[in-house]
Amino acid sequence: MKAINKTYDFKTEFLRVRDFLSDTFGIYHRSVNWRIERWEYAFYFVAPFLANWGQGTPSHQSAKEAIRFLESLTGLWETEDGQIAGVVSIEHPDLTHPGFGEFFIQRHPDHLSLFPQMLDFAEANLRNPNQNRLFIYVEPDDQPLRGLLEERGFVADPERIGRESELDLSNQNIPKSLVLPEGFRIQSMVDDNDLEKRCKAFGLGFNHPDPLEWPSLISYEYLQKAPDYRKEHDIVVRAPDGEFASFCLIWHDEPNNLAILEPVGTQPEYRRMGLAREAVYEAIRRVAAKGVKKIIVGSDQPFYQSIGFVPVETRIRFQKNYT
Repeated sequence: MKAINKTYDFKTEFLRVRDFLSDTFGIYHRSVNWRIERWEYAFYFVAPFLANWGQGTPSHQSAKEAIRFLESLTGLWETEDGQIAGVVSIEHPDLTHPGFGEFFIQRHPDHLSLFPQMLDFAEANLRNPNQNRLFIYVEPDDQPLRGLLEERGFVADPERIGRESELDLSNQNIPKSLVLPEGFRIQSMVDDNDLEKRCKAFGLGFNHPDPLEWPSLISYEYLQKAPDYRKEHDIVVRAPDGEFASFCLIWHDEPNNLAILEPVGTQPEYRRMGLAREAVYEAIRRVAAKGVKKIIVGSDQPFYQSIGFVPVETRIRFQKNYT
């Protein structure tokens, strides 16, 4: 069935695309496309976060503008009977961000013939105007997409790769009890929805000592409005002084019995104490109780492998430089 490109509208199409990503994961049984958490995170956290990056007085208006900018750079294809056939998206709606210029193709196996149109859209709308480049990460054997990229002048950079790991709960025994240093305790944002502490933990957890580079309270307020965000799945380890020392947010794709870790971090002064491990274990216990069979994380770090995650996906960066 023929599919046509149409204007993406955040208000009317967001949940439809979210369902499309969940459905296609169920078809492929792996992360050929984005999963639901990355789609929701881009609009409900990354956009408002980058909108207020480095600003002393964050504003709702700048957050809304960033979401509209992200909306304007999203391509949507739909069949004649109204079914989503494909999506082209970005993750960092900020022209100054080093990730601007990266694009992502969300496909359906019945509509792979849309690849040329999707690449046309990306080349016309998504290149980084400052660095004059466009790039995408794809699996080495992802044909015909890889071949189409190479025909258009995209060049593989085997040194720049992205990896993903999985934890199969049918083959792993997650500890049932906590092992925390004295005075530390596990809780969730249900227990203490202190966004100021949560944003501080996020900023320091990703090695940003400058508070202007931490998420704004506005950006976390947006995140908590995401359709699949759950406060009970936003786990923190509370230090004896009340600080949120470590954190783990887990997302639940219920139709696929799937959960995804995004993000996980620990403040520098609390590292190497086993706190992130316990936060991850607690998050896994909570979704396992709801029927989750598989956990995914977009990393192959030894930390995750020590918990039982196994690397399963590798993607190579393909980049085109324009003159």
